[in-house]
Amino acid sequence: MIPHLRGDPPRDLSKPLTEVRVQIDAPLDGARLDVALTHHLSWRSRTSILELIRDGFVVLEGRRARKSARVRRGEVITIKVPPRPEPEAVCPDGEGIRVLYQDRGLIAVDKPAGLAVHPAGRRVHGTLIHWLHTHYRRPEDAAHDVVPRLLHRLDRETSGLVMASLDPDVHSKVAWQFEQRTVQKVYHAVVHGAPPEPEGVVDLPIAPDSRSSIRLKLRASRSGEGLPAVTGWRVLRSNARFSLVELRPRTGRTHQLRVHMDALGCPLVGDKIYGVDDSVFLAYLADELDDAARARLILDRHALHSASLTFHHPVEQCPVTLRAPLPADMDALVCLDRPADSSGDE
Repeated sequence: MIPHLRGDPPRDLSKPLTEVRVQIDAPLDGARLDVALTHHLSWRSRTSILELIRDGFVVLEGRRARKSARVRRGEVITIKVPPRPEPEAVCPDGEGIRVLYQDRGLIAVDKPAGLAVHPAGRRVHGTLIHWLHTHYRRPEDAAHDVVPRLLHRLDRETSGLVMASLDPDVHSKVAWQFEQRTVQKVYHAVVHGAPPEPEGVVDLPIAPDSRSSIRLKLRASRSGEGLPAVTGWRVLRSNARFSLVELRPRTGRTHQLRVHMDALGCPLVGDKIYGVDDSVFLAYLADELDDAARARLILDRHALHSASLTFHHPVEQCPVTLRAPLPADMDALVCLDRPADSSGDE
């Protein structure tokens, strides 16, 4: 995430990043300036940070500083971001982003797979929140300036419903519902094979997979170790190769749906971490996926879709359910199949 100094106005993400201000907190007290900046500017390489300091783009408490300067708790560092030689696209062009719902306090969009929802790591521009800022921010007109804020997040590869607030009071009331897990979330996934029953519940804790060479990989623990995790599932339709399943998470663990479906022996189509050996994900990180690996994955993203959200509208004072249709890439894998349960409602 891009650092934001408390007391500064909300950053206008519809415009290129020109300045970043950070305040040193206790863990970095006494650290070298270049080390502190490496911590805060995660999207820049160590070499580029040293160049910023060398060229005078970094100011510590109002004065130009050297890379070896020691920073103290409470001090403010200002980084002037030099313009790029060629203009950089700040926002996605909106292709594939559909507004599904909007009122004065809320907006819900159907996010396409591949679009990040917010800046993270080395991804500073071109996210969904940048697109929202382009449509709503008016810093030069305070009476009409709206600061969109995400209410929840989806992985970059996951498609479907994403909600954001357009009003601070509405944000606090709906965000509380997400925090308390009273928002009902329904996902659709296309998985390999078919679960053993038409519907059921996976109640297995999730723990780090110490056997894997992938640091972020998790596993369903049948010995009880790890964090509690519960997922309800129901088969919507199947064929000889794949099933479309409805997933209802009752907890919110990292990778929960992917880990639980893998534990059922039905990993998500396109999943580069679960259901395949570690070499697939490592090759993906190195941008070295070969044709054989791509054929095994079938899709270039994991087949997971945020299908619906049900919440209590704080202004209308009634429950609201929002839905996003199944995307074409997932539908194509199961579109010729008969519903597994004719009484089910997709």
